[in-house]
Amino acid sequence: MAAFKKIFGGASSSKSVSEEYVDLDLSDYEEVVENEPAEMYIRIAELNNLNDIPDLKKEIYNGNMLLVDISLIKQDKFNLDRAIKELKQVVEDTHGDIAGIGEDQVILTPMGVRINRSKIIGARK
Repeated sequence: MAAFKKIFGGASSSKSVSEEYVDLDLSDYEEVVENEPAEMYIRIAELNNLNDIPDLKKEIYNGNMLLVDISLIKQDKFNLDRAIKELKQVVEDTHGDIAGIGEDQVILTPMGVRINRSKIIGARK
């Protein structure tokens, strides 16, 4: 039994859960290169109402990828359905792709980018 506890650890671990994790300041790892142009940008957006749709469409037509937060419009089922229908139409027009991520986000891609809907979990695919 002592060997089992030595290998796998016992219930009397002195480390707390908060000691096992380290907060990372991700700004140390981010390097912003503002002056270099890119062929495609990944834009983050919020869909608050139907008035936001033209701006989102413009981004897709410009060849950018969008990660859209739909949590604020989800409460209005009619407008949510209408917005998603319009976004599906724009990705069909541009030969892009659209998929939901969780319950509150949608990803839209321009031409040439497809969404693989299988999840990668650890080493499994």
